[in-house]
Amino acid sequence: MKIFKLFVIWVWVLLLSACTKVLDTEPYSFTTGKNFYKTAAEIELALTGCYSMINVDAVEGAGGQGATFHIVMPIMLSAGTDELITREGLNNQYSPFGLLSYTSQNEKIRYNWFYLYAGINRANYIVDKIAAVEMSEKRKEEVIGEARFLRGLYYMYLAMMYGGVPIHLTLEHDPALPRQPLEKVYAQIIEDFKFAYEVLPHRAAITGRANKWSAAGFLAKVYTYLGSCKKFSVGADLNFALNSFDWVDENAMYQEALTLTTDIINFSEYTLIDKYSYLFYETTNSFKRDESLFSSLSSTNSTSGNYHVWLYFQAVQGNTNSMGGSQGLFRPTAEIYHKYDLSDSRLDQNLSLAMNTSSTTEVVEGVTYYLPRTISHGTANALQTQFYCVAKYRMMDPAEKQISLSRSSGDVSLLRYADILLLHAEALYYANSDETEAREYLKQVRQRITSSGTELDGLTAAYYKSDFIEELLDERSRELCFENWRRIDLIRFGKLGSVIAAMDRNASYWNIVAPILQENWGSYRIWFPVPRTEFDLAPSLGDQNPRY
Repeated sequence: MKIFKLFVIWVWVLLLSACTKVLDTEPYSFTTGKNFYKTAAEIELALTGCYSMINVDAVEGAGGQGATFHIVMPIMLSAGTDELITREGLNNQYSPFGLLSYTSQNEKIRYNWFYLYAGINRANYIVDKIAAVEMSEKRKEEVIGEARFLRGLYYMYLAMMYGGVPIHLTLEHDPALPRQPLEKVYAQIIEDFKFAYEVLPHRAAITGRANKWSAAGFLAKVYTYLGSCKKFSVGADLNFALNSFDWVDENAMYQEALTLTTDIINFSEYTLIDKYSYLFYETTNSFKRDESLFSSLSSTNSTSGNYHVWLYFQAVQGNTNSMGGSQGLFRPTAEIYHKYDLSDSRLDQNLSLAMNTSSTTEVVEGVTYYLPRTISHGTANALQTQFYCVAKYRMMDPAEKQISLSRSSGDVSLLRYADILLLHAEALYYANSDETEAREYLKQVRQRITSSGTELDGLTAAYYKSDFIEELLDERSRELCFENWRRIDLIRFGKLGSVIAAMDRNASYWNIVAPILQENWGSYRIWFPVPRTEFDLAPSLGDQNPRY
């Protein structure tokens, strides 16, 4: 017991000891307890530390695992689906996620849990201590709103990934608190997001900070997630009460979602930007902000700061040092390729062949980028003979780069307006039984990648499915592939198992690992395991997720 208490103290010291940088803000140390938060400037810097947990690499030297949106969460939330699988022959610390072979002893899972709770703890510290800080009451309320938004965000990811989790709402709490059922966890998430929605401004004074529409958007995410999980009896076969959705009123959830998405569409002033590709270049952050309700930000500091690592799969495969390429550790499936009509320009934005010495360049807003090679779509057995890769995100010419060549200074949207339109279509369909209007919002998402009404009508006809939800899920994948939502979408509609079972080993070269994925699948895989170390340290945590 003494060892456990010492460990807990050590963990809390780590979580409180520094605010890692976001943009060019200097880190702030919390190591002298009596000096905590005496000025408004200090509280603002502490809030920066809360935001930094979204894509931090390490917490005061603990980890260095990038188990946030820095590296690991995009892999955890995209791989092992009909979009993305582990490259054949790969056997490293990341490969289990694309094969569904991870266990409760996986180090990346352990650090992911640790970092998300670090973010929660930082938010709790601000909420607990801000009363004693001299600053305007209006700004004080906004800071609390931002902190609670982030707390809700971190709990949302924990709940969607692990199910029921301990709820920590104050700095002083029992470290041995047990896991709480999803009903209580989501009640807290909704309460935090609602508070943020009510007190935050239309736009934040600091670029990239949460605003009222960020909170509204994630509230809509939560409501549609809960409504669909209840509708499709997600996890019911596991008979695990902690992660049950029996308590959910699906109709109420979709009505709430419809109200929120309607308000976002009518009043938020977010929009679909003209060029889909500009959402994914490293240096087009200023354009992304017109569509992104909330993003994981990269730093502009050339010597230190938070960045995203597109090195492993998000960027086009190629030489990192000379072309800004990735290693292509995870590969797109044949199934995601075949979701696209060849006239859909998103196909060549999201999937390509690797760059090589024949690759040419383009200049985007004054910055040079190497171009990927286009897949020869009409070639016989094209996917069996061409080593295609994810191409969605684009890293600039290394010769023009001011940071580490393996890092990206590009912001990554966690929730964008196109997603809101698709959530609105879903809510219209379920809350109002209005399939006709719902389909119009799918067309609206497609409109920007077509040049005429005739082309839009043709693409809409090509994508038509009599089952609206099947078409909606396909459109979500075409638009949002590799943006950290596919795993969650397939789980909430009860389809992860069926799409994995339907994957064709012979449909492409990279689908060769599909049988491994299929063998490792079990319905319990809808949840990640709670790290084994958590139970070793606190047996009172409760039960592990089934079959782990």
